[in-house]
Formats: sequence, C-alpha cells, structure tokens
Amino acid sequence: MKFKKISAFLLLLALVAGTLSGCSGKETVNVSSENAPKAQTEANTEAVASEVKLPLCDELTTLTLFIPLDGNMATITSDYNENKFFQELEKRTNVHIEFVCPAIGEEPTAYNLMIASDDLPDIIAHNGYHYVDGLDAAVDDGYYLDLTPYLETHLSNYNKLRLKDDFFAKSTVTDKGRVVGFYQIFSEPQPPYKGLQIRKDWLDDLGLDVPVTFDDWEAMLVAFKEKKNAYAPLSIGSLGYNMDSNSMSAGYNVLNGFMNVNGTVKFGPAEEGWKKYLTKMNDWYEKGLIDPDFMTGGGYMPDMTLITSGQCGAWDSMYTMPALYESSSEDKNMQIIPVASPVENPGDEVHVRLADSIIHAYCTISADSPNAELAMRWLDYMCTEEGSLLANYGIEHESFEFDAQGKPQFTELVTNNPDGLSFAQCMTYYALPPSLIGGDYDWTRELSSVPEEDVISMDVWGSVSDDYNMPAGISYTSDEAKELGEIVNNINTYITERTSQFITGVMDIDTDWDSYISDIKAMNLDRAIEINQAALDRFNNR
Repeated sequence: MKFKKISAFLLLLALVAGTLSGCSGKETVNVSSENAPKAQTEANTEAVASEVKLPLCDELTTLTLFIPLDGNMATITSDYNENKFFQELEKRTNVHIEFVCPAIGEEPTAYNLMIASDDLPDIIAHNGYHYVDGLDAAVDDGYYLDLTPYLETHLSNYNKLRLKDDFFAKSTVTDKGRVVGFYQIFSEPQPPYKGLQIRKDWLDDLGLDVPVTFDDWEAMLVAFKEKKNAYAPLSIGSLGYNMDSNSMSAGYNVLNGFMNVNGTVKFGPAEEGWKKYLTKMNDWYEKGLIDPDFMTGGGYMPDMTLITSGQCGAWDSMYTMPALYESSSEDKNMQIIPVASPVENPGDEVHVRLADSIIHAYCTISADSPNAELAMRWLDYMCTEEGSLLANYGIEHESFEFDAQGKPQFTELVTNNPDGLSFAQCMTYYALPPSLIGGDYDWTRELSSVPEEDVISMDVWGSVSDDYNMPAGISYTSDEAKELGEIVNNINTYITERTSQFITGVMDIDTDWDSYISDIKAMNLDRAIEINQAALDRFNNR
C-alpha cells in the first residue's frame, strides 16, 4: 500500500495548509459509468434478493462506524446506542456498533484526518465529506472496498434495490463500473421540499392576489413594507440567493452553479439571467423591499424570529415549517401558503427548482476491515422488507402500527410524545435518522407531522421543470476532481463576495458586469465548464 501511504501523507499536508478541494457541504451522488453501460444494467435487472437469516453472527460482534451526530438526535443524546432503532437492530443481528461521532461542524476535518492517519473504521457514513479524488481512486488507493464482487451474495438485497430502476442502476456505479457506495435509495421520489412562502393573511388584508410575475411581487412587497410595516418584506438568504431551491432566480432560469441546458453545460452566475436577477435584487434592495441585513441573516433557512415577529412577508423555506411559524407567532391570524417562483411574463416556462430527491447519502466499507463481510450483511439487512421497516418506522406496537391499508403509521409516542419530544426528535430516536446510512428510505414517514395544506407545497413548487439542474449522478475522474475543485473553490469565493456587492450597490451592475465576467474567466471558468461537459456527456451516453 505504498501509494496509499503517500496519498495519506499528501492529504494531511493539504489539510494542514487548508487547501483541500472536492469536499462540499452538500451531499452529492458521485456517479458515472463509462464501463458500466446499459447492457450491464439490463443484464442485472433480474437480480434476486437472498433471505437474511438472523442473527447475523453467533456471538456478539462489534463493528466500528464513523458517522455524524444527527442534529435532532443531539438534542436528546450524544450516543447512538441509546437510539431505539440501533438497540433493536443489535438484538436482531447480534452486531454491536461502536460509533465514532466527530464534533458537530467538524465532520469534514475529522474525516480527512482519519483518512490521512490510515486508521479507518469498518464502515464510513458519508454526509458532506468525500474522498477527494472520488470513489474509484479510494478503491485504487486501498481505502474503500470494491463491493461489486459481493452484489449477488452479501449485498443481494441492496443489489435488487439499486437495480429496480435504470437511474438507480446508473447512479450507484463509478466511472470504472464498480459499486463502491451503499446508497440511500428513496422508495419513491420526493418532490421539492423547499421553496417560496408568503403571508396569505396579509394578501387578503391588502386585497392582493397571489403574485405571479416580478411586477406582481414588487407591488406585493411594497404593500408589505408600507401597509404592514415589514422591516424585511422579502428574505433572500445570506448569500444573496436561496440555497438549493434558487427560487427567486428561477424565474430568470438561472441557478447559482453549473447548469445542464439541453445537454450543454453553462455556469449560472455568468449568464445573462443572473445579471437580470442581481439587477432586480439591487433595485428591490434600494427600495427597501428585501432584508437590509440579508448578509448576516439566515443562510439555508430564513431567520425564524424575523417571520414570527411579523417583520417579514415572503421567504424561502421547507414545507414542514409553516405550521411551526404559525404556532410560534403571537399573530394568531398568520396564514402561510406556498407560491411558485416569480417570472418575467405570465406563462413563461421555468426550468429551475430544487430537484426531486431520489438517491442520497451513502456508506463505504474500509478495504482493510477484518469484518468486511459482516459489515456488508449488516447494511444489506436494511434493504430487506423487515430491515427497512425497522429503519424507517422503528418497532411495531411501540413507535408504529399498520393502518387498515397495511401502511405503517407512527403512533402517538412519535406524533404526540408524552415527554414533550418533537416529531423530528422522535423520528431520530425511535427510528433511523435520515440521510445517515444507505438503504430503502421511505421519505413519506415525515408526512405524519405535516398538515395537508402544507404538504401541497411540494406540488406547487414541483409544478415546473427542473431540467436545467445537473444530474445528481455525474462524477469526475481523479484528475478532473482535483482540477475542478481548485477552480470552483476560487470562483465560488469570488462570486459570493460579488453577489452581495452587486445587490447592495457597492458594485454597479451596469458598469462592473463585464469586468466581473472577465475575472471569472481568468479563473479558468471555461476549463471548469469543459470538465463538467465531459462528465455530463459520459452520464448521458451511459
């Protein structure tokens, strides 16, 4: 493993220098498959799952698992072994898990130090951190186990799950045709869970219709400011755009990253639509229609106090939040509804939104694990009907019951916890916390706590296309990942600064736009586009 040791040393040096690239805070699916064409997918569609015999081992055996501590779980306990799901899983499998949980917020650093130390646990749960050169390189460098030879044996249930759909099959292999990650695969696609929301009670009081165009929005925001004394009529997020959903720039058909425009890669912040977006936000900023403190406000989610105190009338948030906003506000007339992204003209087609969730976080197994076979069978159990039911809903007659249609439903222990735990806390305590370990994920379990009028948010936001989004399944070669990471890090730092400056008027959008574009191109934007185009082409030609 000489190369592995050298790689670890270089990685540690890079970490100390603070120059690591390729580790983003957002979970992505790094997949592509030049060597796993459709023929391979079709050949495996008849995969058959094997019966899992419990317990998995005669004597209690310990596996080590590097895993972040779920935020909701952290409010209850810092030890996953107190989680009811993991307790029951241990009873069934006779496998004890020794959890390695880095401090919240320090997960990427802890992961990189772990890789550099060459001392890996049996299983690694990836959530916002990845091997810098990609999964193939992680196998070639001797860190992760290639799971491909075990798909029909120790991972047969997972293999059946990943082959039930062509997209899943493509999105769970690497450039070299390997299966390395054990992915979380959604039982059914989850529509966009984040988008624009407004105060419907304010609209009614002011005699306004639900806004459609940017002009409609401006009239509404002016009324919110002048008639409702809103300090921040619109919240746009601390970066100057709505993270993930890009819900305000969507009407100009741009997002804050690389886009797939009919098979051609473009970079949103360098497009004319982004200039229009910044021009509009600057105009609204000057008119006092957006949060004057947006740069210090909420990032991914808006400042809750701003909303519940009646200082804000429109924002971008998750579909699970309106009921919480309403119940937390002293204004008992507060009514929040979802709305579509504004457009320039009625009837304009929109191609940008938060994409449907189909495949998510993944686990890898360490190449040197002495318990690799057991680790695979332990993960595979969560792809069985029995195992996935336990992971998603917990224990029957305790945290869930079957309804008349045979569908599991959480009991009041979860939905109305006698100890005062919230629904989110209960889901992480009595079942497997979401986005941590792969397997068959039933996202509809969270609907138990969401009023029907808020569930329709996903239909409102999902009524437009997301075809300008880059496919979640593309991946890069090791060389591409290194080069792209450096370019994108530099460009993103620059754009973050300039976006706020354009919106606040520190830079003039008319006179400074050309120099802004020149600066981005000087940072090798064209090369970054070229790399993404190659990755997209490989994905499309798979």
